[in-house]
Amino acid sequence: MDDFEKSLRNRLQKSEFKKEWDSLQFEYQIQSELIKARTAAHMTQSELAAKSGVRQSNISRIENGNALPKLDTLAALASAMGKKVKITFS
Repeated sequence: MDDFEKSLRNRLQKSEFKKEWDSLQFEYQIQSELIKARTAAHMTQSELAAKSGVRQSNISRIENGNALPKLDTLAALASAMGKKVKITFS
């Protein structure tokens, strides 16, 4: 376990921090999955933009956590990478 993980584990013990952390997990998951899918497809943001019709600046904002995409945007990005969006409740 690295220093970040130790620090995070300690901070998650505090209810206020944990509440904020949990509220951001959905957004972080979108960022993470988009970056993972795009890099696995060996695509740059510009290539994904050209193929999906979503502006590169919007892709950048999503990947940097500065925008939360609509479902149709996620579907367009997924389709351009040969993937589908899957939503589950757990």
